[in-house]
Amino acid sequence: MTTQINIEPVQKKKTNKLVLVFLIFLVLCAGTCLIFLIIRQRNSRIMQANQLALQGRCPEAIPVLNEAIAENPNAVNAYQIRVECYLSFQSNVFTEAQGYLIAALEDTNKILELQPQDAGYYAKRDYILRELANLEQYSANKFAIYDLANQDASRSIELGAPTSSYVYRHYARNLIEGNHCQEGLEETQKLIQQFGTQNVDYGQYYSVYLTESYICLGELDKALESAQSITCDDPVSTCKSGLLAEIYLQSGDYENALNTINYMINWQPVGGGWRYFIRALIYYEQGQNDLAQQDLATGDAYSWYGTGVDEYVMAQLSFEKGDEAGGIYHLQAAEQMFDINYSVLKQETLNQLKKLGAKPIPQEINLPFSIPSLP
Repeated sequence: MTTQINIEPVQKKKTNKLVLVFLIFLVLCAGTCLIFLIIRQRNSRIMQANQLALQGRCPEAIPVLNEAIAENPNAVNAYQIRVECYLSFQSNVFTEAQGYLIAALEDTNKILELQPQDAGYYAKRDYILRELANLEQYSANKFAIYDLANQDASRSIELGAPTSSYVYRHYARNLIEGNHCQEGLEETQKLIQQFGTQNVDYGQYYSVYLTESYICLGELDKALESAQSITCDDPVSTCKSGLLAEIYLQSGDYENALNTINYMINWQPVGGGWRYFIRALIYYEQGQNDLAQQDLATGDAYSWYGTGVDEYVMAQLSFEKGDEAGGIYHLQAAEQMFDINYSVLKQETLNQLKKLGAKPIPQEINLPFSIPSLP
């Protein structure tokens, strides 16, 4: 009797296994291809956005970058392009101007979360914070933002930022504008000793820093001397002429202050509302109250808010009318707004409040953004 062995089930099992392995292989290939296609599509989007940004077409680039980031929240290069786009936007509307900077700041925070050893983006965040400080009305907020900026400048330097990076000079200026006047002066003097004022890249700035340091310290004679060697100038910004006007004003040299301000306004009458506030104070001191009020109105039209000088003038006008409560109110407002370039005028305001038996209003720091702790 012959025994027959049925091998068909074994063959079927082998065949089924081969089919299963083949199917798994196909699925893996398909999955790999799909992932490759997704990555390529995502990179294609980012490349497209980058080309648009390079062509100055950021309003078109932003939606493309938004899609890429939605698909991959860790796409560092997409955040980097979007930061530059946000920083390229300009607006005469305060909320828009501030909003673009805050959006750039948030993207930079994300980049540093993903790349915490990136010296360049600590420098970038220092720059963005400095721009945001310029938009603040109250000195307490300004000082706090410059302190935050200096943390990033320091971190960038620690991580090996090249000596040509602006963070080295920002470190000194952040100290000054953050109301650490003596420290800022010392750091500026170190820069001058190291690089000299004739340095082709940054030498022109050091005289500005020295001048601001001395104004901040209330040493107006030294400030005037250093201001004479400033090479940059502009009709609406506080470079040489603007700093000279602030020095002359707080020294009581109203003739030179008026000549300087008139020169700036004649050069460019539009914008720079702070110049009209300075001229309003000069006119008040000269007894020309009508002209002072005209310049207060013009300065207000060219500004998002005042500098403290305008409030100081309004305080004096209120006192002349016998409105002591109104005068105190404006003095308190002025004291809150004065930054380091008006340190002498701020002290005069505090002295005046003291004589009137009034106190400055305590300032609370209230920033429109948050900064993660440094690692």
